[in-house]
Amino acid sequence: MRVKSTWHKSQVKTIDDIAGALAFNSWRITKNQLEDLINEAFIIEKAQVFDVIREYMCYLIQCVDRLTFDVLDAKQRQELIIALAKQSADYYHENKQERIGPGDHWQEFIQTYNARSQDYSDYEFKDGEPNYLFMRYFAEKIQKAMTSADEKWIVQQICEIQAPKAFKALNKSVQQLVSVESIVSTAEKIKRNENKVPRSKRKSTRQDTPLKNTSSSEHIT
Repeated sequence: MRVKSTWHKSQVKTIDDIAGALAFNSWRITKNQLEDLINEAFIIEKAQVFDVIREYMCYLIQCVDRLTFDVLDAKQRQELIIALAKQSADYYHENKQERIGPGDHWQEFIQTYNARSQDYSDYEFKDGEPNYLFMRYFAEKIQKAMTSADEKWIVQQICEIQAPKAFKALNKSVQQLVSVESIVSTAEKIKRNENKVPRSKRKSTRQDTPLKNTSSSEHIT
């Protein structure tokens, strides 16, 4: 799976920039995971689709929180996770409203996220990855969201295949998105842009040697 939204490492990005890209990528990862489950003949009824999506998005947000622990300071990480949760709720609300109908889907997502965030805090990462109990908790939530027909197999499928695969795609995205020259607040970026001298007004730094045509036989071709 190709994960969109990468940028040059010399760029300056805001927490909102990173959160927006991660929310988009998390949504794409989740959609691909749903396709995997369907291709493996798991039954996901229309009414269950968004329950599964909600659990996937909460799992991925928790993974982002752990992955950025040593990369961002505490304030930046908190801002990132809050922004990511809100933007993920936006995706969830817009898509559920389009496919299922009106409702306070945004708040529904946030309530689930708050509950899962508390529960996931009991589980750990090991060697930079979610440990078995972390993934098992996620799998059990997916199990409850799906039909009883798949109860026997879904936990094993999630723990052994889907959860590690989703994490691998997310980890790649996180590493690419936070590996920039500087991460600043939105206000700081706006201030920098206001003080930035337009390229057309910058003094040239080129040290070109003047071309001297000393003979009529010299031509530029």
